Amino acid sequence: MIENQKISDDEEIIMSEEEDDKKEKKEFHVIKSYTDIQRIKLDKLMANPDKPVRIPERPVDREVNRAPEFNHNVMGSSAGAGSGEFHLYRQMRRKERSRVAQLAYRRKRDELDDEFKQNRDENERKAAEKTEKKRLKRMKEKEKKKGKKQKTEAAVEKDSTASESDSDDEKSAEGKASEVPAVVVDPLMQEPPKKDPLIIYYN
Repeated sequence: MIENQKISDDEEIIMSEEEDDKKEKKEFHVIKSYTDIQRIKLDKLMANPDKPVRIPERPVDREVNRAPEFNHNVMGSSAGAGSGEFHLYRQMRRKERSRVAQLAYRRKRDELDDEFKQNRDENERKAAEKTEKKRLKRMKEKEKKKGKKQKTEAAVEKDSTASESDSDDEKSAEGKASEVPAVVVDPLMQEPPKKDPLIIYYN
């Protein structure tokens, strides 16, 4: 009985050691490119999809004008400046300089931001004015073309009526004649002439 218990205890110890070895063994990933790193990260994320992901927020500017924490070392009337006073002075000076530098940086950044926004707005306004001007010019040219077209059509009609009145006398004298209306061909509405294909010879 005791031996059987010992064997069973040994078996349990061996089994527990094997389980510990399995837990200790981690998968070894061979990373050949950045895509492998991304894949590992995604696998880690998707292993537990219920776990919330922390997305960091943008850093907010620290309030540098907040009152500093003073270290009040009040000395007695008989004591002179101790050996640590100079270091305290240096620390306060360093903090003040960093605060002033931070304020100067922020002021410069805000000025550059404002200047950039003003330039952008000015450029957008100029571009809008330019496009509006060009649009009006295009509209005027279109109207001029329409007016010219109507004038030419009216002139053609007048010519055709005048020629018809003249030709009526001739037609009556001649007899049967076919009437052909005069058509004005607009060169802009014609298809461009076909050109031979360009052949490039290589030496």
